[in-house]
Amino acid sequence: MHFSDLRGGTRPPRRHGRSGQSVVEFAIVVPVMLLILLAIADMGRVYTSAVAVEAAGREAADFGSFDASFWSPANAATTVALMRERACTAAAGSHLEGYETSDPVNNTTCSNPTFTCTLELGAATGTCESGFAGTADCSDPLTEPPCVVHVQMDYDFQLLMAVPPLPQSIEIVRHSRFSVSDLQPPP
Repeated sequence: MHFSDLRGGTRPPRRHGRSGQSVVEFAIVVPVMLLILLAIADMGRVYTSAVAVEAAGREAADFGSFDASFWSPANAATTVALMRERACTAAAGSHLEGYETSDPVNNTTCSNPTFTCTLELGAATGTCESGFAGTADCSDPLTEPPCVVHVQMDYDFQLLMAVPPLPQSIEIVRHSRFSVSDLQPPP
């Protein structure tokens, strides 16, 4: 009597070629999982970059809205230059990937992200350099409602997964608006 007869049957037949199936499954699943991980990493990078660009715009708009006298004809150009410097310094300090400037020491200007400033009062708008929103003088502290300083930051974000049909870059645009108010420091 044979040992297999004591167990109540014979061994199941060996299946040949099953190990190849595992290799094929692995070869299909691993690239898909890597693509998913890269997409998650890119989304995290997009989010942190958008937050940094938003913070840079808010820093500039907050400075510009601090005092109505900033928008007098004598001060408007200086105010815009200081706003641009604050926005670029904040963007550089957040270590934006792809940040570009022609002045890496002081960050007085930057080309990625770009800075745009307008003054708004209702439907009327004007450039910050003019100090006017339409015909309204934004340097007058009695302007009611007050002018709004609008800063727009545009940032060209480069994706890790620049594989067709996906885009190579995404433009992140952030707007910050602050009403001009004559804030006085406490006595």
